Amino acid sequence: MDKLKRYQKAALKLAHLDYLGPGEGYGAKIPGFPGLIVFGETKRKTLTELESALEGWVELSLKRGYGLPSLRPASAVSR
Repeated sequence: MDKLKRYQKAALKLAHLDYLGPGEGYGAKIPGFPGLIVFGETKRKTLTELESALEGWVELSLKRGYGLPSLRPASAVSR
């Protein structure tokens, strides 16, 4: 597995998944990744969509020269 795939896999472990209510499904985002938010009918669909969106987010960020966010959890950053 290359470095970029490992980075994306680690980023997905930091994802926040929220149940939005009956008929609303789920929402998911990863802290530190501005604008990266997805919605889906089920947990599985939402996480699959997040994985796909993250790939695009990372690709665009690198293409534009922005770099990638640190993957340290917020608790580690505040110390």
